[in-house]
Amino acid sequence: MTAVDELIAYANTADPFRNAPDRLAQLQMEAVRERFAERRQQIKVLDKRARETGIGSIDTLEDLVPLLFAHTNYKSYPEAFVDNGQWKHMNMWLGTLSTYPTGNIDVSGVNDVDDWMDACHAAGHYIYASSGTSGKSSFLNQTLQDRELCVPACLAAFDLSTRGFKPNHDRSVFTMMPTKGTHKMTEVSTRHFERWAAPGELHRLSNDPIRAMDAMRPAQLRRMLAAGKVGPGEVAAYEDRVAERQARRAVELDAWIDTLADRRHRPIYLGAMWGVLWQLVEALRARGIEDGDFHPEMIISTGGGTKGAKVPPDYREQVLRFFGVTRDRLSNSYAMVEMSGFCALIQPHDVYATPPWLVPLILDKAGEKLLNPADGKGTVEGRMAFFDVLADGRWGGIISGDKVVVEFGAGLDGVKTPIVRSINRYQDLDEGEDKLTCAGSIDSYVRGSITV
Repeated sequence: MTAVDELIAYANTADPFRNAPDRLAQLQMEAVRERFAERRQQIKVLDKRARETGIGSIDTLEDLVPLLFAHTNYKSYPEAFVDNGQWKHMNMWLGTLSTYPTGNIDVSGVNDVDDWMDACHAAGHYIYASSGTSGKSSFLNQTLQDRELCVPACLAAFDLSTRGFKPNHDRSVFTMMPTKGTHKMTEVSTRHFERWAAPGELHRLSNDPIRAMDAMRPAQLRRMLAAGKVGPGEVAAYEDRVAERQARRAVELDAWIDTLADRRHRPIYLGAMWGVLWQLVEALRARGIEDGDFHPEMIISTGGGTKGAKVPPDYREQVLRFFGVTRDRLSNSYAMVEMSGFCALIQPHDVYATPPWLVPLILDKAGEKLLNPADGKGTVEGRMAFFDVLADGRWGGIISGDKVVVEFGAGLDGVKTPIVRSINRYQDLDEGEDKLTCAGSIDSYVRGSITV
């Protein structure tokens, strides 16, 4: 068995965080070497980067740093490809960042980016999109193997954070996630919440699928209006459709909250982001429900930020107090769309365990120098990067936009993997975010590989 295969096997292991091997660092190093030797033959931009930086093999983790891709590289496609319906060009762009050729994607019936994603899926490229809050989604390729491994990897992280409770089809479950959509969490959350829900007690806010174009369309219309490609009438018609959808969603939200209020004395599993949880607190208080008036074994799965919602400084404490949820019943994780699985919350310490197939690489802010402790023990602060051994449809090396504190060799509560102690987005800090030099380099390779 190769080192890659040995680490991949942990995705299907109960509690991979505590069951990781004692020789984890050695195994990860071997797996990185194997992945690099294989992937540089498959991904031309990776091979070009390796040749230009003079890296023929991975002898140390420092050798991996110049070969990391930035998280922004996966949204490096020219917006004109989408605006002008140049879907064959999108195929070519996707192919530059993918392990396997994308020439088999049939785009003959594609009208928008969601159709293109469907065409990719039909060809065995199970791409998914980021949330696109910036107006431009990232598109990441995954194979059937990626897809099959992602779900159990994520479920293991969910289960670690609420170890005192087991899914047993005996709860009223409330989730905002539909069963279908372009974000990878739709499939993960469906599998997760189905394990907990009693018959007929899986309550979704809506089952309208998540569409990539819904997030991208406003920015696209602004570009096209400025270029004279659409008129004010088309923009107004789009705004009317959005207003109609928002009005429908408001009705659905009220009904969803009413059902939650009606079930509050039953065991509940509630899944929602922090900003939404605060909205629920306000809405339920307006219905006359007081703090703590919920079943004493309620579980909440949450994460993310507040997405611009107006919240008080102590909103998290108020949310937990209102629902009567103690830390052992709060499921959370640290992850990003480029990552296979999650970094799982370790209760009650409020820190996150990295899965064994993820190699944390803590860099300086510029993303050029590795700060990991030489002896594999100690705490470092810097930019989060990682190598994802599980990634099959793309290169596993990623530099993120997060500033983190990571402890190596902690052995906290039997966890054998490094732990993430704090997380902040550079763009949210006073020091701000700088452009990563690697991002521009990889983007230039991508542009040079696309012939239009």
